[in-house]
Amino acid sequence: MEISSFAEVSFYLWLLSEIAILIKTKVQRKNVASENKDKGSFWAITIGICTCILVNQICNSMKIGYVNSTISDLGSILIIVGVVIRLWAVVTLGRHFSLVVSVESEQKIIQSGPYRAVRHPSYTGELLAFIGIGLAFNTWVGSVIMLVFFIVVFGYRMRIEEKALKTSFPEEYPRYIQKTSKLIPFVW
Repeated sequence: MEISSFAEVSFYLWLLSEIAILIKTKVQRKNVASENKDKGSFWAITIGICTCILVNQICNSMKIGYVNSTISDLGSILIIVGVVIRLWAVVTLGRHFSLVVSVESEQKIIQSGPYRAVRHPSYTGELLAFIGIGLAFNTWVGSVIMLVFFIVVFGYRMRIEEKALKTSFPEEYPRYIQKTSKLIPFVW
């Protein structure tokens, strides 16, 4: 099944935003001293995303879980909303944003912007984009695959991050947890 122009544009917008985040992070964190606590989650995410996109393409070409153009357009909108939320989170953290789990010695808990309500808004944006990618590729099966991938891999990543932050901020981070949701405001 052919992917619509809107779906292609939204997908490439997501891809370009991820490349921009990668470049920004590499440039801004070039001379930042921090302890890497990632435990392989960066590579799990990278390999998983590539695999999920390939599976979405296969589902699309085989018409597995086909959705109509209206649902595909909704998926494209989810991608765009997800990109906006993710970029907002990245900009809010500034030089403290990292693609690997790490904590700097002079880092503080950011509680402004999207971090007022959610501890992991960057992942909230990715979740919306991932669900949107499956739908934009005309397959609800692709969205389910992306959702399962997200729950497993990003769930692992969030556990690692929260453990590192609790260790680095033993008093402040537990208080922050009490005031915020993990991923979805007022839900989880």
